[in-house]
This record gives sequence, structure tokens and C-alpha cells, in this order.
Amino acid sequence: MSQKLYYENLYAREFDAEVLNQYEHDGKFHVILDKTLFFPSGGGQPFDTGFIDGVEVKEVLEKNGEIIHVLAGGLNNKKVHGVLNWERRFEFMQQHLGEHIFAGMLFNLHGLHTARMRIEGGNVSIDIDTPVKEEFIFEAEAAANEAVWRDIPVEILYPDIEEVKKFARKLPPENAELPIRIVKIEGVDYVPCCGVHVSSTGQVGLIKITSFENHKGGTRIYLKCGAAAYRWLASFYSEVRKAETELVCGYESINDKILNLKSQIKDLKNENEKTLEKFLRPLAEDLAENKIIKYVMKNSSQDDVKHLFRLITEINREAVALLACENSEGVFIMFGTNRDNKNVDVRPAFKKAISILDGKGGGSSFSAQGWGKNSEKLSAALDEAEEEVKKFYEI
Repeated sequence: MSQKLYYENLYAREFDAEVLNQYEHDGKFHVILDKTLFFPSGGGQPFDTGFIDGVEVKEVLEKNGEIIHVLAGGLNNKKVHGVLNWERRFEFMQQHLGEHIFAGMLFNLHGLHTARMRIEGGNVSIDIDTPVKEEFIFEAEAAANEAVWRDIPVEILYPDIEEVKKFARKLPPENAELPIRIVKIEGVDYVPCCGVHVSSTGQVGLIKITSFENHKGGTRIYLKCGAAAYRWLASFYSEVRKAETELVCGYESINDKILNLKSQIKDLKNENEKTLEKFLRPLAEDLAENKIIKYVMKNSSQDDVKHLFRLITEINREAVALLACENSEGVFIMFGTNRDNKNVDVRPAFKKAISILDGKGGGSSFSAQGWGKNSEKLSAALDEAEEEVKKFYEI
């Protein structure tokens, strides 16, 4: 069984070891060492990467108590030297302890249990199996950062199972191997964990909630810790600075500026709707005299087509409109009838036309729309669609 150096010296970056076994499996090189600093995937924390004798470590996993290093190639020597990708490892240590601190505060303040945790790159997500109020999330974030600033030491304990059951925020599985490894942060958290963490809360640096969402009847919360949190905030501030420049205001006024612009855009849309109505209604009234309407709008947009479609199907509730426009984005088609017209299903016509146009889209029996690429085939596509619609009218 490999000696787990990553538990003995959290901050070691290099090590020497002996190769116990080396073999190929599914075209990959698997190596087992007598000792290792490479942490395997576990407890929601990803595996370490780096090099062994200059050969890249692609993955690390634990199987039947053995740490298996999956390498890019084979090793030539019995005695080898390993080097961690330290930046990756240290960020995962920051992220993992940051998650412990935040989850501990959610539990301490509001009795909320973390069901699942995962670290993926610079992101941490935790799942709570019940809905969580927004104010609870940010209360826990504030308390978690206060714990960071207190620079509390992290203790690794192996207590008896009765103590674990008495104090742990989360109980280990029934079949967990004894003794249970406990990560303790005084006054913050006491939880079973197989991961590796920085040695004090202060080394997490910062904990920042980035988003949260409803998830399977509960709440999924996303956070960043340490270096990942700093990068995110630096990027966020860069975007804020751009917005300040564009809006000619300080960050305190950005929200007011955006609300004002939204109001202006709404007014402009209303004016545009009135103009379109005035321009398109005569055309719609003329076209709506027919039962099947096949029409291509020149120099028009998707919104123009939709507006014309609405007018036509309001004026003639039995008509079927086969409308299209061409622009720089391609060919847009919209087929349909009034939703109260149950005599026609436009989907067969639409599917045939969109296929001819090499496009994508969809819809219901009374309205379907999509974009195509082959504008030169638009006329043929509309002709084929018209023939499909005629079947419903027995023309």
C-alpha cells in the first residue's frame, strides 16, 4: 500500500519514491509507487497533476488502497522523482477548506446540511437538499470570511466513532473504514474528509459567492475561494470599469443608468411597433385575402416577419401564412395560422422547407419558425411548403 505523503506534509512539492508496479491498461501507463505526494480524486476534490521523472501525470486514482498514477508514458527507472503542479494543488487546497468554512457556517447559522460538494477548476459548488433563502447564503458568506480573517488553525483528528457521531456536521457512510479522518476548524466545522487543505483559514484568503440556483428541489450554490476568487473579482472589476466608461458614470450609478436605458429602449420599441403597424397593416390586409399566403419580405428582419405574421393571422383566422426574409444571418422562415384554426398542421410543410434550406427550427401545429443557410433554394422551399399545406384544404 502506497504511503500517502500528501497527508504528512501538505506543502511538499517534490518527492522521491520507488516503483512498485508498472503496467499498461486500456492503452494507458499505470504506475504504483511506494509513496506519493499526488492526491487522487476523492471527497469532491480533483486529482493532482505534475511529472514523475519528467513524464506527465495525467490522472491519479485510488483503487483497493493503492494510489495509481496514470502517466503519458512509461518509466525507465526503479527509483523516481515526482514534482507536483503546485499552483493547481494549492488552489484546490484553498477551495476545499473554503468550502468547509462556508458549509460549516451554513450549518451553524441555519442548520443547513450540505449534501454534495465538487471542485471543478476554479469553481466550487455545493448542493443543499432544501431551498435556501438568499439572505441565509450571504449571511454565511460574511461569517465564513470573518473566520478566514481570524486565521484559525486546521486540525486533523482521528477520534473514536462515538465522538464523530456526537460532533460531526456530516456523518461518514455506514461502511466507512475506521478510524475516521476528521477536519476540525475550531468554532467553524468538524467533518469527516479525505481531502487536503491549507493549514489555516487565513490561507484561504477570500470566499466569494458567485451565483446560486434552484436544483432538484433544493439549492445549488457556487463559490470561489483564494486565488480563484481574486481572479474572478479582478475580471469582474475590469468589466465594471468598461461599463463605467461606456455609461459615463461611477459604479454606484451603473444600475440607475441601466434602468434608464431599459426604459428608453422600451419606449423606442413601442414607437417601432406603432411604425411597423402603420407600415405593415395595409400589406397584411392585402395578403390576408388569400387562403394560403406565400410571401418573402425584402430587406427585413425576423421581427418584421413575426409582426406581419401576427397581423395576417388576426385578420384572416383561416389563412395559412408561409413567410420568409433574407438578411446577413441567413434565411428566416415562419409558417403558421391562427391558433384557433384546428384544420391545418404546418409542421409537415415546415420540416420539408427547413430541410431544403439546410436549417434548424421547430414549433407547434399552428406556428413554426427557424433559420436556413441555402438562400438560393428559398423559392423552391416555399413552393414545396405550399404543396404540403394544400393537402389540408384539398386544393
